[in-house]
Amino acid sequence: MSETDCDPLFEKREKLVMRLMPYVQKHGFSSLKMDDAAKYMDISKPTMYKYFASKAEIAESIIDKFVLYVSNQMLAEAPPTLATEQSSLPSAEELKRYGVSFASAFKLTIKLSFYLTDVLLQDLSNSYPDLYAKLAGAVELCKNKLAAYIDSGVALGVFYPINARIYLTQVELVFRKLLDPKWLMLQNMTMKQALMDFYKTMRHQVFYEKWLDEDDSAMGAYFDALIAGMRAYE
Repeated sequence: MSETDCDPLFEKREKLVMRLMPYVQKHGFSSLKMDDAAKYMDISKPTMYKYFASKAEIAESIIDKFVLYVSNQMLAEAPPTLATEQSSLPSAEELKRYGVSFASAFKLTIKLSFYLTDVLLQDLSNSYPDLYAKLAGAVELCKNKLAAYIDSGVALGVFYPINARIYLTQVELVFRKLLDPKWLMLQNMTMKQALMDFYKTMRHQVFYEKWLDEDDSAMGAYFDALIAGMRAYE
């Protein structure tokens, strides 16, 4: 256990910066005033200064939170390799294993796209280049891990021979489009329907047919929770 895990001040700072994340995702840091920061944290300005001496310190705490999140997710949700193929026809257990690992990697890819918006990254690059470099480094390591996962599936003959970086970029860009309520309205689709159809499309694009596990019930529940979380950010 680290020292910060037992530090009440650290824990309080963590909770306070979490309340600011929806704002910085949408607007970045440069427009944030300390009065507004206190309001979003739901504390008085004098109380806020007990935890944060400046806006730069707030920004550093938020980016450290993002970096920790990305690093933990990279280890927990993106298996670096797949098990060696056992036979020409995969067993039900193997289908499930590869289906679950692909779902985990897909979830991580869309999480990166959701939390690290273009507005946040561009503003961070301009306002706090050192923090931007720190975050960009963590994200790049995570994407390398995801690309290695895709490449390992290709090498084992489970995935089609696709370009991993192009696949990750495709997921990121299309996912962001699916969050646009105007586009969804024009297509007469709900967000959950769009996300489920997108996931199925990506799965069929990546897997050879014999390796497809058609059970996507877990992803339906995951998207329900994701959408509920997004609405809480509004």
